[in-house]
Amino acid sequence: MKLRLFLIGTAMISLTVISAKATTPPVPSPLIGEDKILETAYYDTLSILSTPNECSDFFGGLSSVETFNGLIGKVRKEYFSSDIGIRMSGSTVNVFNMETKKRYRLFNKVAINGNGPFYRKKYTNSEAFVSSVGKFGANTKEARVLMLLHELGHVVRGESGAWLLPDDGTDQSKSRNNTQKIADICGDQIKNLGKGDTVMNSARGKFMPDKSTVANAKP
Repeated sequence: MKLRLFLIGTAMISLTVISAKATTPPVPSPLIGEDKILETAYYDTLSILSTPNECSDFFGGLSSVETFNGLIGKVRKEYFSSDIGIRMSGSTVNVFNMETKKRYRLFNKVAINGNGPFYRKKYTNSEAFVSSVGKFGANTKEARVLMLLHELGHVVRGESGAWLLPDDGTDQSKSRNNTQKIADICGDQIKNLGKGDTVMNSARGKFMPDKSTVANAKP
């Protein structure tokens, strides 16, 4: 992942305060309705975050749904080196929710790599397989959710004041360690995704915004 820029005290960062009345998650990216792979990964991840479990608790419980929707709202699909799954970059916005007292940041740009393990098992038919994500093979629902949760860990501030996952930038070793940490905490929920279609559909029904709203949202 590209080195993340987080410059305190500059014009690149602003502070957003969310009213205690703001309980409806932000409208996700319109790309969700256009990309079935991303749509499934989104609702699979939401099904984990919106129910009580060790993984959801790590990210702050139900309040993590708001943060995740904010992250997804920035998602775009791009194409670069096949060893990169998702890359966050650009300026950041600090967000504070007055009701939950949770703090997080949103990067200006969240790019999912169309050539990477989110979408591909092999870059081309003549080339080697794309690297797995933790213990999950590339281009699987488990790998996609693990990647999304990894990125969520970089934007949620823990009780200590530090981000749940330290920035890993272009440090592949640190990135793997961060992925493993999420896998250790969320592994059971991720492994049960194949058994949880009804749970995912419940999340889909609970959080799916009005289609006309999505259609009118700006990309």
